[in-house]
Amino acid sequence: MVKQLICLAMAATSLLLARLAGAKEKPKVEFRDGDRIAFVGNEFFERDADCGYIETELTTRFPDKNLTFRNLGYSGDTVRADARNLCSGWATFGPADQGFDRLKNLIEHIKPTLVFVAYGMNESFDGPKGVEPFVQGLGRMLDMLAAAGAPGVRIVLVSPIRHEDLGRPLPDPTEHNKNIALYIDAMEKIARERGCAFINLFDALGDGTKDAFHTPFTVDGIHLTPYGYWRTAMVLEAALGYPPRTFEVQDLRRQGEVFSFVAAGTMLPLAPPPSDSPRALVDGTSFLPAQGASLQFPALAPGRYVLKVGDQVVAKGAAEQWPKRVALLKGPGVDQEEQLRKTVVAKNFDFFNFWRPDNDTYIFGYRKHEQGRNAVEIPRFEPLVEAKESEIAKLRVPVAHVYELIHEKSE
Repeated sequence: MVKQLICLAMAATSLLLARLAGAKEKPKVEFRDGDRIAFVGNEFFERDADCGYIETELTTRFPDKNLTFRNLGYSGDTVRADARNLCSGWATFGPADQGFDRLKNLIEHIKPTLVFVAYGMNESFDGPKGVEPFVQGLGRMLDMLAAAGAPGVRIVLVSPIRHEDLGRPLPDPTEHNKNIALYIDAMEKIARERGCAFINLFDALGDGTKDAFHTPFTVDGIHLTPYGYWRTAMVLEAALGYPPRTFEVQDLRRQGEVFSFVAAGTMLPLAPPPSDSPRALVDGTSFLPAQGASLQFPALAPGRYVLKVGDQVVAKGAAEQWPKRVALLKGPGVDQEEQLRKTVVAKNFDFFNFWRPDNDTYIFGYRKHEQGRNAVEIPRFEPLVEAKESEIAKLRVPVAHVYELIHEKSE
């Protein structure tokens, strides 16, 4: 058993080194200390502000870098930024460029050094005839971001996801996916011409009903569930050119029938939401392929094995299951990540109230004569955002924990 556990340590360490060796290829996007990152786009980004998986994935990926994020996603928005117009009457909205100018003002205020741009889903419903207007609008959007952002701002274009087929009575997405592909081709061409990074989520994420866990990604074929965002965050990380997360096994010890080791992660794991995750994930043990933090074990003697951190069971299963990758979906690291994610969501809420407060028509629009006096309160949200970013900076740093692998004797 000692020999086997030593093999476990060597296997896990070798796995880590192999992945690091395979990561020498330069990623598509370099994240720099002090980067101010903006998410600009439609409901794809807005809905993630409420669950925080994409931002949390990137935050925990670089615990040694001070990255700050501003989510400017807007449901229903297009490259024309027309969804951002203020209401100008009971059934009318402001001038055509009002929303575009509002977005420009925000970019000038934030001065991002890196911008992720996600459009194309809403425009794709216009079919082939809408591709050229989309190209023109996206070009104008990118010109604005380059001029209004920080000098040398880097831009990443993110494609729409695939329209997931959830079966009838929902529409058959076959024709729509053909149209989405036209817009993705246009985005990829623009990225090449402008020297931008391009992430094709349509292909990388695929169809949720066919992933390793056979779980849908969306609620209606288009809008992601929290589980869908969890999977998308990991797919996005991989598409950016970064390898899977790993643990390094250290300080192997034996005390009677209990064997312990220290698992030191270079970054926190990203656990899925339990509310709509597959049962295997809810139980905290997965022997299926996963892109989260994991350990790989060698062949073990017959019997049952339990992996614990203190009194908390992290994973359990029969000997024949452990040589597969074991995704660590429970434990103090996961708990720390979940606290960080909730802080990210709270920070996003404060920032949302800064740039898009409720009843903004009464504060900034044609009815500001009624509540415009409240506009003085809006800047007070920024210190709240900064305070939560200080909490995030502490929570993103991983901590090593002692794990115990307990061999339960066969019956």
